[in-house]
Amino acid sequence: MPRSQFTHSILLGGLFLTAFLLWFAVANYRNAEPVAHSILRGMSLSLGQAIEALAVRDPSLKTLAGFSSSDSAYFSLLDNQGTIRFHRNPDLIGSRIDDQRFQAVVASPVVTEERIRLGTGEVVFETQQQLHLPGETLILRLALHTWQADQIIRRARSGVVVIVVLLAVAWGFGIWVLRLQQRDLQRLEAMARHEQLVRLGELGAVLAHEVRTPLAGIKGFAQLLRERVQESREREYAGKIVAESERLEGLVTDLLTYTRQETMQAGSAVVLELVQDAWDHLAEEALQAKVALQITGAVSRPVACPADRLRQLLLNLFTNAQQAMPQGGDLRVDLSDDGERATILISDSGPGFAEESLKRAFDPFYTTRASGSGLGLAVCHKIAAGYGGTVKLANARSGGGAEVTLLLPLVKEFA
Repeated sequence: MPRSQFTHSILLGGLFLTAFLLWFAVANYRNAEPVAHSILRGMSLSLGQAIEALAVRDPSLKTLAGFSSSDSAYFSLLDNQGTIRFHRNPDLIGSRIDDQRFQAVVASPVVTEERIRLGTGEVVFETQQQLHLPGETLILRLALHTWQADQIIRRARSGVVVIVVLLAVAWGFGIWVLRLQQRDLQRLEAMARHEQLVRLGELGAVLAHEVRTPLAGIKGFAQLLRERVQESREREYAGKIVAESERLEGLVTDLLTYTRQETMQAGSAVVLELVQDAWDHLAEEALQAKVALQITGAVSRPVACPADRLRQLLLNLFTNAQQAMPQGGDLRVDLSDDGERATILISDSGPGFAEESLKRAFDPFYTTRASGSGLGLAVCHKIAAGYGGTVKLANARSGGGAEVTLLLPLVKEFA
């Protein structure tokens, strides 16, 4: 499995596991409150039955004074008028309560449940239920401590926090590992690119010594033959030899340029002049191809790039744009700068870049044209990078066509 697919599989697995753990923690937290409430309800019913059993055995209710439970905050017995028939505090027996919450239980045998805050500040779970004694029905008001039930909710909440923290740590560690992996991939790609450049450099040296000289002789003899022969077909054949020789010369030149170590050299160029100069070299071909040039904007200062290198950059980009419009079209060059870098935006009215081309356009020998060398954009990228610039490719958002953005640093101003 390729490393990128393996990474994607790991990410998908991590997302699935994260979603599952979060769902489990949240579901456990949501279920904690109903469970805690059920525990309190069960305790209140159990204590109510025990109190009722004691009251039935002793209608005087005196035995209730000895009844106690660690879960109970207090309990009292009321009659239908709200008079206290039993309370732990004997001074309250016979008095009437101020609130009317007991009325809901007097009318029907329901059990009311609610959390209330006592005068001490403690929140308790209070229930009211009917208590059936021989000859009368009383109301049991029972308040329970919520410590144990609340502990269940706190544990569930703590579980959510722990899982979220662990997931955050795990994702942080995973992202760190992925970044290390990405750096390792970039290092391996750089090493592979360096090895490729070394091999291309060796090939370029062979071409320079072994191909250029005989190629120049072939082209020279073909040109001489084209001038001397009278037969039209023979002149056509000689012209094809010259054209193919020139194409091979261009390929050798591009290959040598690409394999040569591009270093920052002293020099500057006025962008507008070089744009016009590069276009003048292609003016005749552009006229035949019905391609029109439009230049807008300006760059305030020269760029820190020798004129010959900028000319080569523009020639390659203009040639690519012109070849993308075999039926004619418009070539637009927009110039601007931000005080630090110049922006040269070259847009055409052709079909634009294919998705694969946007990914591989700067790969050496990648081309979509049968007669292309696949080195034009690779050379442009290498030259621009050598002088601190960049080349970016995109498709126009409206109107179609391709856009190539060339960014180059401006010559620094000295106070």
